[in-house]
Amino acid sequence: MIVAAERFVLSSGRPAASTRADGSRPGREAIASARRPILVVDDDVEILAMLRDFLEGEGLTVRTAGNGAEALDIVDDVAPALILLDMRMPVLDGWGFAEQLRQRRATYPIVVMTAAESAQRWADEIGANGFIAKPFDVDELLQLIERHRKKDTKPN
Repeated sequence: MIVAAERFVLSSGRPAASTRADGSRPGREAIASARRPILVVDDDVEILAMLRDFLEGEGLTVRTAGNGAEALDIVDDVAPALILLDMRMPVLDGWGFAEQLRQRRATYPIVVMTAAESAQRWADEIGANGFIAKPFDVDELLQLIERHRKKDTKPN
């Protein structure tokens, strides 16, 4: 399912400088200090651009791929700290990508991102570490990234 850019919402209406109840940023310093990139895989170029721009604005290094085959090539070059993976894509979909990653014995954390109601089931099917439903909240996305990057101790 392709989500139109005008329907894709990164925020719950709060300004881009989202904050916790205590006024602090949700892990911005911890997130920005991590060195390994986040790999965002989605066939919608507008979603890729929005996520890349937003996450880079938060101090993160981001790599993007338009399908699972491109993502596998990138994984060969960099060891991502986290993979944000759409499931329905041309060339090589999320299921095929995850299967080929397993065949390589790679254990990068994967978070499924989809607008489909079956996000939890799809995440379970590929053995993902979690899922996030589109459209998603900025705070939820940053907290999800922070959780996975804190666990990031070494490359595969």
